[in-house]
Amino acid sequence: MIPLRRPRRPMIATVEQRDAHGTAVRLDTGRGHFTAETSASVPIDTGVAPWVPATYALAMRVADSLELRAGTGVTGHVDREQRAGAAAAGAMFASWFPEVDAVPMEAGLAGNDIVRVPRDGRGVGCFFSLGVDSFHAVRKHRDEITHLIFVLGMDLDEHDGSAAALATERARAAATELGKELIVVRTTVRRVSDPLRVPWPRLYFGPALAHVALCLAPTLSAVIVPSSPPITSRHGSHPYVDPLWSSSRVRIVHDDDDAWRPTKIAEIADWAPAMRFLRVCYQEQAETYNCERCFKCVSTALCIRVAGGSSAALSPDVSPETIRAMPLAPEHTDRVEWIRDRLREQGDDPSVLAALDDAIAGAHRRSRLQGIAERVNEEIYLRL
Repeated sequence: MIPLRRPRRPMIATVEQRDAHGTAVRLDTGRGHFTAETSASVPIDTGVAPWVPATYALAMRVADSLELRAGTGVTGHVDREQRAGAAAAGAMFASWFPEVDAVPMEAGLAGNDIVRVPRDGRGVGCFFSLGVDSFHAVRKHRDEITHLIFVLGMDLDEHDGSAAALATERARAAATELGKELIVVRTTVRRVSDPLRVPWPRLYFGPALAHVALCLAPTLSAVIVPSSPPITSRHGSHPYVDPLWSSSRVRIVHDDDDAWRPTKIAEIADWAPAMRFLRVCYQEQAETYNCERCFKCVSTALCIRVAGGSSAALSPDVSPETIRAMPLAPEHTDRVEWIRDRLREQGDDPSVLAALDDAIAGAHRRSRLQGIAERVNEEIYLRL
């Protein structure tokens, strides 16, 4: 039986300018009132345009339409390109995800549409979390990138205290070494999407990044979104969708690189800035920068080991005990099997290879038990 959806009503999004560096939106969602704020270390676009992706993606989940306002009772305006792009992005998400619907967007049509000029004195930015995808994209596009964009409030929040401060400090140091200007952005959009149960990586991550990119229109004419999941994955940030959030002022470019993660790691393993500042861990371990125990840390370190690299931020010397204790989900066994096979070909430490065998065997056992549990639950459900 398909569960009935909760009744929906229009979502009203009222944009407020805080100052030249800050903007906010007040949301009446029918499921409560919320406020999201975004600020940056550079002047930002405080109009309605940057809030289109951030609010439209929410409305698709909880409302039957979106009404954008530039103030109380004042209709907001967006340009033709952005209106058409949002409708196309909504249609694509609705075809991918059964929990969302494409909804109409009520907004005025801006009368000052402009022809996009890629080089008009503004720069080209790239989102920069200090992770593998970020460094891979920066190295690939380093000649055209002028700014790196470090965002707090998505995978890392300022409330994380010393962890956030340390990551911001490392981002500044990395940008200086790379000869790029760092833009630090703070946003609370996730404090709205999470309570409304809009899935973060599955759906909202891409629109949230697009929101930040559009905010930076006074400084940037184009923003690169590093690729992460493979192109075959239906995901909130995707090469088919990200560019659709562009406006006539800012072009959003998905770094359409479908390289497998171990391949990306191999391509940055000999690059000193990446090996010095790499941050892959979301465990908020401020003292060690990366916890060096979770799956992301251990698998990345082992991929660096396969590539013959050495990282000051993430030691490739992983102990057998750490490998056995690593939380390994069944869907990640292919990557770990690849790592084991490459290390075996290289004649690596037998104790490390044995630990990888044990970790893989444990993941397969958990997968079988999970399958049995699912079949039992299904049988019980059918007998009820």
